[in-house]
Amino acid sequence: MKKALCIALGLLMLGSVFLAACGEETAGKDVSATASSEGNGLHVADVPIVNFGGRTLAFLTCGVNPTYESEIVYNENTERMSTVVNDAIQRRNQVVEERFNVEIKEIYVYDLKRKNGEFAETIRRNAAAGTNDFQVVVPCIYDGATLAAGGYLHDLFTVPYLDMSKPWWDQAFNKELTINNKLYFTVGDIGVINKGATAALMFNKQLIKDHNLDDPYELVKNHKWTMDKVFTMAKTIGQDLDGDGRITYRDSMGWSGQLDDMWALFYGSGERIAKIGSDGYPMLTMYNERSVRVIDKMLDLVHDDEHYLNANDYFNEAQWPVSLTIKPFLEGRCLFFSANINSTDSLVEMEDDFGIVPVPLFNEEQESYHSLINPWVSTCFAIPSTVDGEELEFTGIILESLAAESRNYVYPAYYEVALKYQKTRDDDSIAMLDLIFTTRGCDIGIIYAWGGLDVALQSLESKPRDSFASTYDALKDAAQSQLEQTVNFYKEFQ
Repeated sequence: MKKALCIALGLLMLGSVFLAACGEETAGKDVSATASSEGNGLHVADVPIVNFGGRTLAFLTCGVNPTYESEIVYNENTERMSTVVNDAIQRRNQVVEERFNVEIKEIYVYDLKRKNGEFAETIRRNAAAGTNDFQVVVPCIYDGATLAAGGYLHDLFTVPYLDMSKPWWDQAFNKELTINNKLYFTVGDIGVINKGATAALMFNKQLIKDHNLDDPYELVKNHKWTMDKVFTMAKTIGQDLDGDGRITYRDSMGWSGQLDDMWALFYGSGERIAKIGSDGYPMLTMYNERSVRVIDKMLDLVHDDEHYLNANDYFNEAQWPVSLTIKPFLEGRCLFFSANINSTDSLVEMEDDFGIVPVPLFNEEQESYHSLINPWVSTCFAIPSTVDGEELEFTGIILESLAAESRNYVYPAYYEVALKYQKTRDDDSIAMLDLIFTTRGCDIGIIYAWGGLDVALQSLESKPRDSFASTYDALKDAAQSQLEQTVNFYKEFQ
């Protein structure tokens, strides 16, 4: 499979070189050619081919480290990013730069706060000064919401040449974050950070065989990958290896995770803290008859100290406790490891083979799988409201083209990263990633954090089993008030 992916990637590169060579036009706005998505088996943006005379499209990006590895431009020196992804980013940019005679540039902001910190302030200062040092901004998803609610971002549906219905933009995410038929930020193939921030479940293939358990791939394909089934499988493994009377990362267990499991499982069940209502605006949906049953089922797992390991219990031992709780999985002592897909980078030392599957359904009656994008880890893409007129048209043409070419280059390259340390490659591995990536989205209630319901959802892991109703009742009025403030702003702003 690895060889096949490489061959396919090479063919895509050759095809795009041909398209780029055929797409050169004379400078100016009078265009006579339009790139089409038809033919050649490639994804190509439906935009006019224009020679922009060396013009620059600048991305404003952010991160929590002084030094960083870019998802926008080629990294001359890289330690963590896969070479195949880095090369794919370079080739994507070359195709677009040559086709339109432009330069892709990045401006990086070091922002430890990540949420409403220096990055957001940079955009506010830019708006106050009326300058356009950048045309595209790449905040974390939390900041996407903060900036949208402040009136600092364009409705992407109105940007010339952007087509948010195309497969290089994530459709499930767009649907859940569209407010009153307006979308202010999005995710898609143009970035790799948002893909790595997607919740998934890794499983140890050898332990599945040793314990004569059902094949997770087949369960997923047959729509039987449910909480009941997965949690029952997890409860087959649990042993106090060091004899200290409790299950820790030194022992054997069925599931190693963290508090984010509460978000991922709740979202995976199809439930949401908030959803877009029939009027086009968000409404609270966290507490209902079905969600009570979902939470009760989730607690069957996370309250089981003999089979479930929570990384948040080990902040007294490590700054990043997942570095401890991943060890049982690496060493073949844990059946399931719950994390974001970017965690596969940490499986280099694993001797057993592993597989990747989506977060389980609540039950077989649930229509589809749902894969949560972590809003703190993930970046998103937006266009500042200060970009207008001809500059907005230019931005739409180049951004849409980069997104389409990302589908050709970066998207298949990222599959190589996610599956890099698997010992065996098979069609099921690819099918699972396809399923996960096409069912990705984000709970608008987590992003806006109305009333602290996002934190409250996580807190249920350490509370008595019957605490859901009282926890929600204590916060619902404040959450509703804050939600209404957000809705009123959007109504006035729009």
